[in-house]
Amino acid sequence: MWPIRSLLFVRAHRSDWVATATRVSPGAVVLDIEDSVPPEHKAGAVAGLRSAVEELRAAGVAACIRVNGLSDGTEAELAAGMAEGLTAVLLPKASAVAEIRRLHDLLSYQEGRAGLAHGSVGILPLPETAEGMHGAYDLAKASPRVRGIFGAISGPVSGDFARAFGFRATLEGDEQLYLASKLVLDSRAAGAPHPVAAVFGMAMDDLAGVERLVRRARDIGYAGVAVMHPSHVAVVNAVYRPTAEEIAYYEGLIAAFAEAERAGLGAVQYRGAMVDYAMLPLARSVVAEARRLGG
Repeated sequence: MWPIRSLLFVRAHRSDWVATATRVSPGAVVLDIEDSVPPEHKAGAVAGLRSAVEELRAAGVAACIRVNGLSDGTEAELAAGMAEGLTAVLLPKASAVAEIRRLHDLLSYQEGRAGLAHGSVGILPLPETAEGMHGAYDLAKASPRVRGIFGAISGPVSGDFARAFGFRATLEGDEQLYLASKLVLDSRAAGAPHPVAAVFGMAMDDLAGVERLVRRARDIGYAGVAVMHPSHVAVVNAVYRPTAEEIAYYEGLIAAFAEAERAGLGAVQYRGAMVDYAMLPLARSVVAEARRLGG
């Protein structure tokens, strides 16, 4: 399933929304039992996790769960959703290595109880605290289950990341560039190559504005983007899908290198520029992504 390009948050107490979510073709659905669920509906949200995970698996969509902050109740939350198809658990307010290691152990136990392969469920820490943001590298390094750090790219609305960091969110986003880049670098440097950014803070019908934020996240280095509304999934998928021009360029570059190697060369002039082996990994990854998506 990795890299997952588009993720859609769904309130887990609204079980009827899962079918709606699958129709817009996200790479994953995040079943949220945290902030978006009113306290009186928490128990029902947890109780419906397994059937939601199974429904998503049947639809070919990865299932993630955003649990509540690590507590005595986390084990029951994981047990409720532990089924074939569960891809990752999002840990909100992550701030300490011990939390990641504790979640790792809880997942190992629940995988064993459910008969799932050890290590099949990943972890996506959300460092929504100043301590977590500062120590994001250590969070990502704390467990081989960590697939990526979960960051945020906001329009002119301040959420948990803004409050913890102390910046005031703007549409231009200059105040967020350091944090966004740091979380991407921390994640990749720690061996968690799939950092994800939640994109929010725009009017639901402002698809052009959402696209600007998604492109910003992609260009900073996030491997995927999570959104809050079904209409935004198509925007994410389109931004991350290689264009026909990109595919043609990189396929041509790969072919040019193959010809150069046959001539005993390690660099080649391609479309007016000198390129060498350093450019090949990107070319191959773009072509592989296009093939994965049926391009």
